[in-house]
Amino acid sequence: MDYIAPVSSAVMAVVWIIYFQLFFLQYRRNNRPYLVIHHAQNENPDALCLLVNMGKETVHVQCVQVVLHTRAGEEKTLTVTEYRRVGADDSNVHQVLRQGPLQAGGYLVLGSFRNIILGRRSEDSDTDSDYLFEDIVAVEIRAAVVHGPSRYPVGVRRSFRLEHEGGPQIFPHNIHSEQLTRRRDRHEVRRWIESELSPERKGQEESDSSDQSR
Repeated sequence: MDYIAPVSSAVMAVVWIIYFQLFFLQYRRNNRPYLVIHHAQNENPDALCLLVNMGKETVHVQCVQVVLHTRAGEEKTLTVTEYRRVGADDSNVHQVLRQGPLQAGGYLVLGSFRNIILGRRSEDSDTDSDYLFEDIVAVEIRAAVVHGPSRYPVGVRRSFRLEHEGGPQIFPHNIHSEQLTRRRDRHEVRRWIESELSPERKGQEESDSSDQSR
């Protein structure tokens, strides 16, 4: 009977290890960012596109971009934003800039798919452009955000195809928004932000000794 106590202790230790592992996995899952690029109103290209924060933490939107693929095989990357001037007393700066904090369960209206694709031209018909809406056959919408518990930006992207015969229609590649939250995704998401900000020092890791004086 002397072996019962050690066996019982070992069994309890295993149970506690499993319990804490499950608790840790649940904690990580609950605190993991989850963003959705939502296409409203089915295949209508004039439908709104939303960036939805389905995670439990607030995220800060660093940049939103669209990658356009043309019939000629060209690729163009544009910033998704409004082009009107923002005043200091503007009460809706968040929606105008397509940047800033996005609360848990909140969403950001990125605009209609047509406006996202046409960019500045959708606001100003006199703006010169080297492509037409009918030239675009596929788009990728992507966003880089800063997630509170993480030191590194994370991203989300979703692809769509356009069909123009019989009237323009837009269809998602699949039902999912790809989450770029893993270690191997950091370089790509950082590249999106660097293309927006053009920092002096690229590819640098964050550190407590980073020199911000220059």
